[in-house]
Amino acid sequence: MTVEAKTIESESSDENATINTEAGAKRKPINLSEKPGNLLSKEGFALYVGKTPAAIVAMAKAGKLPAFYMADPLKPGGHAELWISRKEWDKFADQLVEDAPAEWHGWKDRISASKPSRGRGRAA
Repeated sequence: MTVEAKTIESESSDENATINTEAGAKRKPINLSEKPGNLLSKEGFALYVGKTPAAIVAMAKAGKLPAFYMADPLKPGGHAELWISRKEWDKFADQLVEDAPAEWHGWKDRISASKPSRGRGRAA
């Protein structure tokens, strides 16, 4: 059984494929595992929730994500990487569903596993 990973910029399954960045540099596309870890990079989280990495950065700056920055403690003021807690995001998504009003849950009453019957006596 093979598992295909999703990519941000390419649907190519070639492991040696590269993509061009805006600066013209070549790099491999970002892949998201079938079972991602708890901490995801901005690119991985973007894939996870269907947003762009730039949107993830903006959401993190606005305090809308369970995010933090990791930096090398031996290089004060150096580059810090943005990481997002997938577990906390998922936990809050579950809480939103649990706390939703009864009307929100009404969508469940409008779907069925059986095939709908055609009405024969419809008025024209």
